[in-house]
Amino acid sequence: MSEYDECTDSLVDRTVLTGLQAELGGDQAIINTFVRNYVELLPWRVDRLHHALENLDIEDAMDAVLSLKTSSHMVGAICMNRLARELEISIRLLPNGDHLDELAAQVSEIDHFVPATIRELQAPC
Repeated sequence: MSEYDECTDSLVDRTVLTGLQAELGGDQAIINTFVRNYVELLPWRVDRLHHALENLDIEDAMDAVLSLKTSSHMVGAICMNRLARELEISIRLLPNGDHLDELAAQVSEIDHFVPATIRELQAPC
């Protein structure tokens, strides 16, 4: 799968979780908790992005997108990770926070993939 297919094929790369489980000595309970925490926090992280854009708060927007990107990478949510990376670049390219509202479409695209990402992570392997 190429990085360009990340949001058209599987939204989650389960090998990431398998690798994490191996690093943690094979403890499935830790992985289950990690995934459950990600799933519970995902809508909140995306809402935080919306609020930062609405408030034209570039520092909070950057903090929120980095949180989304990092957590998505760690859980193998490859589509969320890619979309967060793209949004991070867009934020970095802005001259100042007054232009954050121009990124609303990117956050809406992230919103679009939240339910399916959650479903894939909660589906049995």
